[in-house]
Amino acid sequence: MTNSPTVIRLNQESDHYFGYSSTAYVKIASRVLGNRAPRATMPEQLSSRASVKSSASSSATGQRARTGTRTHRGLTCQNCRVRKTRCDGTQPQCKTCEVYQDECRYEKPPPMSQIMGMAKRLQEAEATIVELKRALEEATSVESKTSPTPNPSTDSPIVHRLPGPRITRRPAYGLGNTVPASAQGSTTEDLLSDICLDANGKICFYGSTSAVHDPAAFAGRSPNFQSFNDQSSKVDVRTLLTSNAMETRTWEEFAIGNAAVQNDIPREIMSRLLRLYWTWISPMFMWGYRPAFMRDMMTGGQYYSPLLLAIMCGHAARFHERRIAEMLIARGRLLLGVEIHRPSSITTVQALLQLSARDLAYGNVSQAWTYSGIAFRMVSDLGLRHSSGSIYSLGSLNAEDLEIRRRLFWSCYFWDKAMSLYLGRTPVLTELPSNHAPELLDDFAEHDTWAPEDGSGEASEKAATPAFPPMKSHVVSCFVNSCKLAVIISDIILHLYSTHHRDEGDMFLRAIRDRLDEWRALTADHLKLEPDNLPNISPPPHIVSQNLLYFATIILLHRPFNSATIHHAACRQAADSTERLVLLFERTYGFTKLSYLSAYCVYTSASVMVQDAKAGDTLARRKTENFLRALNAAAKTCDIIQRSVDIITNSLNAEPSRAIPISEPTRAPENTLLNRQYLPAFLYRDTQINFSSNPNMGGMEVDASSLLDCFPEQHHVEGSTGNWYLPPS
Repeated sequence: MTNSPTVIRLNQESDHYFGYSSTAYVKIASRVLGNRAPRATMPEQLSSRASVKSSASSSATGQRARTGTRTHRGLTCQNCRVRKTRCDGTQPQCKTCEVYQDECRYEKPPPMSQIMGMAKRLQEAEATIVELKRALEEATSVESKTSPTPNPSTDSPIVHRLPGPRITRRPAYGLGNTVPASAQGSTTEDLLSDICLDANGKICFYGSTSAVHDPAAFAGRSPNFQSFNDQSSKVDVRTLLTSNAMETRTWEEFAIGNAAVQNDIPREIMSRLLRLYWTWISPMFMWGYRPAFMRDMMTGGQYYSPLLLAIMCGHAARFHERRIAEMLIARGRLLLGVEIHRPSSITTVQALLQLSARDLAYGNVSQAWTYSGIAFRMVSDLGLRHSSGSIYSLGSLNAEDLEIRRRLFWSCYFWDKAMSLYLGRTPVLTELPSNHAPELLDDFAEHDTWAPEDGSGEASEKAATPAFPPMKSHVVSCFVNSCKLAVIISDIILHLYSTHHRDEGDMFLRAIRDRLDEWRALTADHLKLEPDNLPNISPPPHIVSQNLLYFATIILLHRPFNSATIHHAACRQAADSTERLVLLFERTYGFTKLSYLSAYCVYTSASVMVQDAKAGDTLARRKTENFLRALNAAAKTCDIIQRSVDIITNSLNAEPSRAIPISEPTRAPENTLLNRQYLPAFLYRDTQINFSSNPNMGGMEVDASSLLDCFPEQHHVEGSTGNWYLPPS
């Protein structure tokens, strides 16, 4: 039959075109006509045969309309249009073209409505996964509450933890078995008791014992704390933050040019240093939030300051521009003298944290510890622990503010644990937010392409480095996973290495080991490096550092019980895995890009190998030499690592006066070092070690002798007067 244009117009541009045969046109027309009478609706020009067919088709279509409608097919490839056959719209090749072995081509991309619909369904699926995980955690929590009550004479209060068996913790201030407030978590009532409003309506964070806490500030107000925490709101916020981050990337060059003029820094140098910063420094601890910083660099907003810019550029310049680094850090210290007299701010906290990290890298331990302490106090002053959606409805903060507050709190928490490990000191930040785990809604940077940046333009340290293929950075998921590991590390430090800890025996060890195993099992495949199946090219350094930190955590957990064979074997296996990752890192980047957190993990593994190397184990000796080679190269850009090198070298060269044999005890005797809360770096006493400088023992209190000596912080650096940052005369 002839397709009459008066019946229905169908072509390749029509939304109802499916590439059907001519017979299908009549069926579609009948479907459009519905159940109307054929004589009243069909044109007179149609033949009687077409009328009969259309009437039958209309009847069948009406029957289908009562039973169900046909699914709309959105895409049809060019070959199926020509063949006038059905096309399932599969990309990149439909099933029909696959059968005919034709090249499948689509003339037009999918409409934007379909793309947005797919994105929305993906976000809803992610929200469902998050909700299911939370429900599982709540079910586990309810189950644990129904378990038998622990004996107060033998068990300490329960503390919040990541998914995994619960552990016990002694109260921080020795108040018997009273459960501390931090162990109970932050509920909505706790939040209201910790915040108040000043005369201008600004949120202030004062507890209920404060003389300036006004409980009547919220009288008559019933904020909807669930309005921001529901999944639909989080999906909307995630979309908003991601789109803002994408838009900000287009302004960065203009923002750099504007800041270069205002700060008297050459644009080329600033651009190069910021690239180094976002590549090598930012991904591990994520001190700064790039979209807000770069946007406010151009507009002069609250999330940018000349102090923060100077510290960021000075921190990055230590890789290639030492003299520029000294000038920028000197400027930053002058600006800090002004900012410190102003109210606490996000940018000042970010600058203090990075200045602390920079000073630690250069061996200025006291300055680094002091700067971080000021930053942690400002974190409490700003109430960053209360950064969930619960305070969103109070009206003082928007979605971006909450995202920045969450990121900065967890940056502080992670950095606090890193410093505690390296310096062998008790963590400062031990309280967790109400959700106990970071939840970052802006994941735009997760999909950025990461490539090693050589800011100097010179050849890299290792000329044979293979071409680096494009890789996703995965910075967001890596940071979130590292923060979860930091929570476990905090419990290990407080239980096994704290001066006030109580020996909790095998139960605690098994609980922590189960949590570590669960953390490893839940780690995404793109963040996990298996020592027995390593790639040819290393992933980005922050992913390698996370895996190194995991193996170092295993050593920290088992090393107090190292006299038992099973625990020594666990330490040795973790050290072997560390060596493989370190060699992979060397083949790709060279050791000069090794961060001090990674260097700490290398040092921890070397402390395990030294004992076996001195006992005549040639394999352990070779692995120790690899560790020393890595530390020596990393010390070129990180001066503090030289201490670790000296400790290991002197321990290898000295003859031990008494070695601890490897045996099978299940519990250490009462007079061992373990029960005195003291653990030497190497599990024997070296009396013939002659360090280049005297131990820094001046002014130590009695309890200070219980600090870990297995970290290089205990050894004084000669000439650490702080003159390193001044430009040469």
